[in-house]
Amino acid sequence: MKHLKKTMKNGMSWIKKLYAPILTITISSLLGIAIVEVTLRIIYSDDQWSKTKEANIIRNQEFSYDIRQLYESDTSFIKYVRNQYGLRDNCTNLSEVDILTIGGSTTDQRYVPLTSSYQVVMQERLKKFNNNFGCVSNAGVDGHSSWGHLYSFKNWFPLLPELKPKIILLYIGINDADFHRAASPNDSDDIHSDFGLKNFLKSLNIFQKLLPIYNFFKELSNPPFAKHIQKRYTDDDYKVNVINEQTYLLSEKNAIAFRSRMRTILNEIELLGAKPLCVTQPHRFTMKKEGVVFGIKDVLGKGFSGIDYDYSIQKLNEVIFELCGKNTIDLYNHEFSNSHFYDGVHTTAQGSEEIGNVIAEFIISESGFIERYSND
Repeated sequence: MKHLKKTMKNGMSWIKKLYAPILTITISSLLGIAIVEVTLRIIYSDDQWSKTKEANIIRNQEFSYDIRQLYESDTSFIKYVRNQYGLRDNCTNLSEVDILTIGGSTTDQRYVPLTSSYQVVMQERLKKFNNNFGCVSNAGVDGHSSWGHLYSFKNWFPLLPELKPKIILLYIGINDADFHRAASPNDSDDIHSDFGLKNFLKSLNIFQKLLPIYNFFKELSNPPFAKHIQKRYTDDDYKVNVINEQTYLLSEKNAIAFRSRMRTILNEIELLGAKPLCVTQPHRFTMKKEGVVFGIKDVLGKGFSGIDYDYSIQKLNEVIFELCGKNTIDLYNHEFSNSHFYDGVHTTAQGSEEIGNVIAEFIISESGFIERYSND
């Protein structure tokens, strides 16, 4: 018995020697991080921009992204810059912004050079058509759905009083098509669907310095349709030709909630004295083979294929056409080539240029918006 007690005592002593330093280091590190964070929050306590960090809105940051693994390009790296206002553009000042674009990663275009972004392509086309045209600014934020767009109107754009765009372009729907993120229509005023506990780190000042590392690991956890990983689908990838029975009800509920948020967004645009221009988005998750539509497996999670995703986004497109009417550009049905995408939804530089030209052509020849600049 004495031998057993001695053995147990020695075992406990060994465990303490092994884990005590680890525990001490862990507690010390957490305490150090807490002290730094509290200090930073005290320093920036009066910073009216602090709340925008929750929504992953980046300011005064410049990154270099390697695009060699995504698509063929004349350049290996692109410079990605967000200015002091959190916008991506080449505008001289806020007052010259005539068009503001809102959306998620497909609007952000993090891995597309600024000169090839659809915003700058639009801008150059419109400047050639009308000398009075100012510039196009990009307020797209990776990961934002309509929840995030509402957040932007409430917490970001009011910080930019000189920003008075004539047109606010809504390039939305890709992230909202994930009906697993849906909420009831009565929750339209609650913008935290995009910013729950899992995104708490985004509000930390320390986190802002570690953003590139976060972006890398974020790609690993994103749902299949939202990853920035090269995936050029071949015919063999389209295997599913049956819709999940749950998709009908889930998509319907999702569309109802989306309609409520969309109405609020359009009202916010009107309050800013701007006109909305809505754009339906394309994707590569379905393919028609011999008259039968096939989808990519598990796009929205296990058991929900590209067919389910396509059904969901078509329901959202119906809402967009209903609410935006003639001020809608239908890119969902536009003919793109495989070279325009490096995965199921994100465009290459060539794809972004195509989008910019299509939108500019719409504004010039069909929408009648351009006359506003002529009358200014």
